[in-house]
Amino acid sequence: MVLLPLQCVLWSCILTAVYPEPPTECRENQYLLNSQCCTKCRPGEKLVNDCSALTATQCVPCSKGEFSDTWNRDRRCHEHKYCDPNLGLRVEREGNSETDTTCACEDGRHCTSSTCESCAQHTSCGPGLGVKRLDTWQPHFLKGHSRKPLMQ
Repeated sequence: MVLLPLQCVLWSCILTAVYPEPPTECRENQYLLNSQCCTKCRPGEKLVNDCSALTATQCVPCSKGEFSDTWNRDRRCHEHKYCDPNLGLRVEREGNSETDTTCACEDGRHCTSSTCESCAQHTSCGPGLGVKRLDTWQPHFLKGHSRKPLMQ
């Protein structure tokens, strides 16, 4: 009687060693595909071919004017932001394969949003008025509000 349960335990150990259970979770920077953990592409790269039982994941660098800032399995990189001079924008920092281009406003202008996709002309304070508060939510520009008289 004891022999039968012992044989079952022995066979389950052998079968588990020969036919391991497929993974259900992969490590960081990996993804599950067909019960196999594939390595994601590094920042600055895009996916060409998923891994297989015989081959590793195949990635290629992003093309000029494109970037990827995270480990990924994307087949396309993102285009760099265009700093449109017609909207008062200029390039503050050129993008590379791992970072996007950063835009800023030309002198005498300020960003109209936190993403700085367009600029507005600074307004001048009228006679007897000065800057009440500087907006500092965007570190690369300051915008004054002229609502407070200089002398009170």
